[in-house]
Amino acid sequence: MDQYFLSLVADVLKIDPGCLKRESTAESIPEWDSITHWTVISRLEEVYGIEFTLDEATEFKNLGDIYNTLLQKTTDKI
Repeated sequence: MDQYFLSLVADVLKIDPGCLKRESTAESIPEWDSITHWTVISRLEEVYGIEFTLDEATEFKNLGDIYNTLLQKTTDKI
């Protein structure tokens, strides 16, 4: 995962980007609740100019899933 992505997510969660890993989940990051989840999704959509489907946004298992889907969506735009 790149530093820019990690810094965007960390900024929303108000934590150090170094705390985030591919396996990070709402269960492992106390600041990541349902509200901040949707804020992260919204921020990523805004910054990267993509849209996650409702199914995608609700089925992400961890931060790595979000990042992989983001990469796929941004690559598809090229």
